[in-house]
Amino acid sequence: MSPASKTQPKILPDGRTVGEAWLGDKAAAFFNALRNPWRVLPGIAFVVVYIVLDRVTVFFQMWQGVSAWYPPVGLEVAVLTGLGMAYAPLMVAAGLIASVLNYHQSPFALSTWVMTFISVGGYTGASYLLRRMLRDHAPFQTLGDVFRYLGVALSAAVFVGTLGPLALTWDHTIPPADYSKAAVSWFVGDSVALVCLTPFLLLHVTPWLRRRAENYDLDGQIPKLPQEQIRAKRLRARGSLEMAAQAGSIMLALWIVFGAHVAQSFELFYLLFLPTIWIAVRQGMPGATVATLMLNLGAMMMLKIAPEDMQRLGVLQFLMLIVSLTGLCLGALITERQNSEQGLRASEARLLAMVGAIDEIVFEFDGAGIFRDVWTTNDAALARPRKEILGSSIAQIFGEEIARPFVETVQRVISTGRGESIEYSLPFAGEERWFLGRVSPIQPPGEVARTVCMTARDITARKENEDELRRAKESAEAASQAKSEFLANISHEFRTPMNGILGMTELILDTDINSEQREYLEMVKSSADSLLRLLSDILDFSKVEAGKVELVDHEFALAQSLAETLQVMRFRAQQKGIELRWRTSAEVPERVMGDSTRLRQVLVNLVGNAIKFTERGEVAVQVETQEQSKDRVVLHFRVKDSGIGIPKDKQSMIFEAFTQADSSTTRKYGGTGLGLAITTRLVTLMEGKLWVESEWGQGSTFHFTVTFGLVREESALAMRDQNREGAS
Repeated sequence: MSPASKTQPKILPDGRTVGEAWLGDKAAAFFNALRNPWRVLPGIAFVVVYIVLDRVTVFFQMWQGVSAWYPPVGLEVAVLTGLGMAYAPLMVAAGLIASVLNYHQSPFALSTWVMTFISVGGYTGASYLLRRMLRDHAPFQTLGDVFRYLGVALSAAVFVGTLGPLALTWDHTIPPADYSKAAVSWFVGDSVALVCLTPFLLLHVTPWLRRRAENYDLDGQIPKLPQEQIRAKRLRARGSLEMAAQAGSIMLALWIVFGAHVAQSFELFYLLFLPTIWIAVRQGMPGATVATLMLNLGAMMMLKIAPEDMQRLGVLQFLMLIVSLTGLCLGALITERQNSEQGLRASEARLLAMVGAIDEIVFEFDGAGIFRDVWTTNDAALARPRKEILGSSIAQIFGEEIARPFVETVQRVISTGRGESIEYSLPFAGEERWFLGRVSPIQPPGEVARTVCMTARDITARKENEDELRRAKESAEAASQAKSEFLANISHEFRTPMNGILGMTELILDTDINSEQREYLEMVKSSADSLLRLLSDILDFSKVEAGKVELVDHEFALAQSLAETLQVMRFRAQQKGIELRWRTSAEVPERVMGDSTRLRQVLVNLVGNAIKFTERGEVAVQVETQEQSKDRVVLHFRVKDSGIGIPKDKQSMIFEAFTQADSSTTRKYGGTGLGLAITTRLVTLMEGKLWVESEWGQGSTFHFTVTFGLVREESALAMRDQNREGAS
């Protein structure tokens, strides 16, 4: 990349550079502001007020250019902080005009420009910082806000109070010997204005103007002004009689301190604290700013009526600054407390609304189980009247037996800090009602939890439904158990007649009968065989469900039992032209302890299904050891076929009773759908599990595991000559 390409400005999608876009946006915002009368007219008014206030302070000058009280800086900081830094050029213009009109300085003199830029520059920087520290809608809500404001504003006053007299000394306006006194006086004079005038304007004037300007930007027209005074809501809420008394106390204190002969010195100056404290305590920050402003204005007016010498005027500066700081800090404390109380009331109102919305009762307990508070929108839902509950323990209200689990739960939640739930019943209006309580710790930040909050919901209807469902479930289970036991107990009653029918039919078939009779009897025998198989499946399933099937453990040769079972199945496979083979892994024990009959039933079911659903190919059975310990072994059986397979979405349902993967399967291949259900239960009885792996059209592999006991090693060695593997 060439150096020239690196310095090229970034081009925006509209074809402008970043700098051009920034200048264009700023210019558009400036011209939009000029079209808003609520932004332009206040700026002009502030310039006029600045010049008038500066003119008034000429009377209180201790040196030329150094005033004992200089409210224009309070106005300047309030405008720049409350309305925006766009008014800074107007403040410069106001300073220059005031220098020319009030002090008769030349607008072309360097000292005029230096003094203007020292004052405007210092307080503009302070305003820039304050705009980032204070909230626009509520600048003085906490004592921290006041301290941040005082830190920035008084630091700016120190900066301006240091450089301003230095410029006057350089201009020979004041002698160098008076620099220190002039700097202190300048600082105090500006500080008094910053402490009493600026907070008043930021609370009562600039928010009102800002809202009017924003409304005009939104609506495009001048809003109609409501007939209301520009004052704080809390100040407006106080009674007119009290406000009149407070105003009277300010005038009385000013008259005693400045006008009456009883106060020739400043020993009674503390009287000015009394109305300040009264108003601040009653009305918070809005009232405190009004009080400090009235005291300072009144003091200046009294000094106009009864002038003081320069020495007493300097002392008065410090005293007025102390009064203003006291009123500001006390007002902030009261406002912070009022906001906290209002926040608590709002939180309580939200809690009550939430309690009403969730239809629950909320209790507060301490570690001893004493009711500390209760919230509910319906006192009729309480088991006892509210007055009786509050301050009493759970044991006093409901007795020791009911209270014990409550207290244990409360103490456990307090100690662990984790919530818990508890269900309990209470006697209520002559009946027993059930409730669900959720207990949570109330843990103030940085403190240990000492109380808990518990929500209580009436779950009587739910408990009744649960009881009803439980009774219905128990009744259904009892009926099912009775049915299963009935079928299991009379299983031989079904099988005996069927065996008689089959036996007699076979005997007749062995006699000399004609071909037509033989055909009819063979149909009877075939139907009787099918019916017997169906009855056997149903009866076996009923016995398993009824818990009548018990495993009979005995020692047997696993490979021999497997071969005997599968040899019988091989004949059926050969009839369909299917190869059946099996293999036992070398690590499988020769002899095991278990129920060989139930293992044979499982294998017959699985291998029989494999043969039934396989048209060509083979069926393979494999046995291997999955897990072995000193006295037990878990064997893993696989029955694999090359049949029609099972779709993925049907593989879970085939293990349910009376269910097959496809309804058409029943018509084509027959069966009751009970074989796999019986097999699953038998495998479970033998401490194993059954599952399948299959793809539609690609065959299936049924897996099952069973657990057998191990026999003595000598018995196993004696059977090593047994055949491990069938013909393949």
